[in-house]
Amino acid sequence: MQVEVEEPRGNGESPGAQPAASPPAVPTTVDTAQSPGLPVPGLPEPAAGNEDQGDDPFLPEDLEALIKAEPVGGPSIHPGSRCTGVVVSVGDTDVIVSFGAKVEGRVPLEEFRDPVGNLRVESGQRIDVVVERLGAPGVYAVLSHRRVREAEAWGALEAAYAQRTPVQARIVGRVKGGLRVDVGVAAFLPGSQLDIRPVKDPDAWIGRTVEVLVIDCNRRRSNTVVSRSELLKAERRQRMAEALEQLAEGEPATGTVKNITKYGVFVDLGGIDGLIKLPELSHGRVGNPSRMLQPGQEVTARVLKIDIEKERVALSLRAMLPDPWASIAERISPGTRVRGRVASVEDYGAFVELEPGVEGLIHISEIDWSRHPKHPSKTFAVDAEIEAVVLSLSPEKRRISLSFKRLAPDPWTEYGPGFEIGQVVSGTVRQITAYGLFVEVVEGIEGLVHVSDLSWDSRQPNPRDCARKGQQINTVILQVDLEKRRLSLGVKQLEPDAWDTFLSQVAVGDAVPGVVRKQVEYGAFVELAPGVRGLCHSSQFPKGSLRASQTYNFEILEVNERSRRVRLRCRQPVPVDVAEPASLDPDSPA
Repeated sequence: MQVEVEEPRGNGESPGAQPAASPPAVPTTVDTAQSPGLPVPGLPEPAAGNEDQGDDPFLPEDLEALIKAEPVGGPSIHPGSRCTGVVVSVGDTDVIVSFGAKVEGRVPLEEFRDPVGNLRVESGQRIDVVVERLGAPGVYAVLSHRRVREAEAWGALEAAYAQRTPVQARIVGRVKGGLRVDVGVAAFLPGSQLDIRPVKDPDAWIGRTVEVLVIDCNRRRSNTVVSRSELLKAERRQRMAEALEQLAEGEPATGTVKNITKYGVFVDLGGIDGLIKLPELSHGRVGNPSRMLQPGQEVTARVLKIDIEKERVALSLRAMLPDPWASIAERISPGTRVRGRVASVEDYGAFVELEPGVEGLIHISEIDWSRHPKHPSKTFAVDAEIEAVVLSLSPEKRRISLSFKRLAPDPWTEYGPGFEIGQVVSGTVRQITAYGLFVEVVEGIEGLVHVSDLSWDSRQPNPRDCARKGQQINTVILQVDLEKRRLSLGVKQLEPDAWDTFLSQVAVGDAVPGVVRKQVEYGAFVELAPGVRGLCHSSQFPKGSLRASQTYNFEILEVNERSRRVRLRCRQPVPVDVAEPASLDPDSPA
């Protein structure tokens, strides 16, 4: 062990003498393991048995007694004594301190470095130390300044822990699970206790000094755990309690915009946050709240609800504004034309903003006069300026019904009386269904061509095979119902009735060719001409002699004009070499 001693003052002079000619004392390093060293002035003789005290004769609990002990000096100095001394010199490794009755000792230089490595000691400075070892005569006493600081720090920590008072902590580094901090002694700050919200970069906090609460303090185990988040939560609860005292439901409150989200605006009310949801920002629609408010802006809103348990305050800006629905009847009445902006387009219609906070609905049935209106998005675009007619107004229900189609005259009133049965009209196929075609003959007026009126063929065709959407076709008006706004149309009526043509060319007893279209248990159905079918009973042809899709000659047994039925007989079931039924033209060869 290396210690510093002073050279003897020589000539046997007393230690206190200061000859004018003697040179200043020069510290010299010696090895105490091999040399007992020279006597240090004023150092008392060590007590018996104190020559070998070990490196650390104190337990942690002994430090509490040192805090309470008065500084001592003189002959009463012994290991464990707390003394007040003066720094004599600062060396490269040790600090020499004069204490007691002209007794000197050394303190390791590292005990005077702060957590960032800066020295906090200078010559002439008065400091408190603990005597760890007196040593042999002529050897510097071993002192500790760190033990005094730690003892005082532990006392302060225990008091702070008991009284729940904050302490200053310097963050000095990272450790597993958190940060290492200096609160006079080394302490642990868990990562989850650094802030109320999770911290993404704990390293950025190294070197900072923060206030913390001591949440665990065990001097015997040298274990201290601190928390910054607990202190922040306590401060927030205090500010929140003070803020809640100033708030009341139904009363206005002034705060600063803190954060803007897609679902609302958070306002700092001075200790507690209030939320203004999007519908509560204005009487009208609010697409982007950032267009109305900015962070840092001061706003005054009405308190709607205070939830103390959940620490929530609901605010409303629109409650601070006059309700436009209260006086809407003074500005709008049914039957009047209004102008507005398309606020949104839905499957069932379009909403039109007539003024801030007042919207009306154009139902899909009020978009045009057609029975099959197009999707609203094909007529309206968001933010477009349009006109409409007010149908009804209900301020108490906050509803306005609008009509777009009533901007133009009702086509049924204008054109309906001019329709006549049998009139040929041209129109556009707007819709194709399984039961027929919807044809628009005038803008806003559609008629139905039933599947049975598409062809004279007894076999009903598929409407999709007869026309395509958007195609222009000619039709015949079959029926007009102005009251029910219905129009029945036909396509096959554009040509002569196949039955009339057939009956004008044949008679009972004539032989005509026909194609077997369907066989049933009681006979076969035969197509004699397009749209004309007859029945050949099973008793009128040899069993199993007829084949489907084959053409045979049949004799007409009976014709019922009212029911449009023909009874046939096949005497000689020999297929005729004809792909389709023979022409009924009397001039054609038999």
